[in-house]
Amino acid sequence: MESALINILRWAIVPAAVILAMALFRRIFPAGLGNNKISGKRLSELDDQFSPLRGRVIGGMIGVGLLFLSGSWFALSWTNRFLAHSDGPVSFQFLPQSAIWWFFPGFGSLALSWELTLQIWALFGDRATVNLFSDWTNQSNVFWGRASYVGLDSRKVLRWLAMLIALPIGIFTVLALDMHASVGPDTIRDCGYAFRPCTVYALVNVRRITQIEGFKTKDGKMTRRAGVVLDFKDGRRWSSADWGDFRDSIDPALAGFLRTKTGLPISFAETEDGIPPLQTPRPVNETQGQVG
Repeated sequence: MESALINILRWAIVPAAVILAMALFRRIFPAGLGNNKISGKRLSELDDQFSPLRGRVIGGMIGVGLLFLSGSWFALSWTNRFLAHSDGPVSFQFLPQSAIWWFFPGFGSLALSWELTLQIWALFGDRATVNLFSDWTNQSNVFWGRASYVGLDSRKVLRWLAMLIALPIGIFTVLALDMHASVGPDTIRDCGYAFRPCTVYALVNVRRITQIEGFKTKDGKMTRRAGVVLDFKDGRRWSSADWGDFRDSIDPALAGFLRTKTGLPISFAETEDGIPPLQTPRPVNETQGQVG
């Protein structure tokens, strides 16, 4: 009963938040201010003038959005692969989870497709006509339909959303472009977020290899994300499960490579948290006790 109530509230909160946000935007960014106000008679004339363009403009906006989505995703993922390949010849290479390259393209296409469509139209047409068209869509429900928020300057709202949401997401995504890990022939180079210096692990220092199934969520449920965890003699640890998409099994070629390089067997643990700390030898100069 409790979970059902939570689900109902969850589905109700989202539409309510959207409605409240649109009402707030209409107060902050009202349409038709000053010289942009269109009279009722003129609005009717513009309905007849611009209505035939509805299909072409919406189709163009969808095309621009899809082009931005696919183009920016390709640019981000290709740059990540290019920077990873700059390590030179390696035996195995790991990249971040592919989903991270979709956030900026997704939010960017939603926030920018309308503005980009109007800007492209203005390049090949008359900018004054495009601006008039934009004012008309904000003050008439003919273009977007009866469910549209008439009186809202949608162009300003989308510009601010692009600045406050899409741009920060884009910056955070760019900082992840150098993230990758390269394995072999004798070392592991782990390059993290924000172009920090890569951490280098020597395979000769591996003291234990453990295969894991995944990790457990806070409620104790098992999420499968198989990987190989390496413990080094200096106490450091590296896991292939931190990279790439979720997988049910490890790469057998990687397992064979690590066994050959280290001469160690591969043990098993359900999760990385279930692997005990590596026992390190005590320093030889440590006082063991005094004989009286």
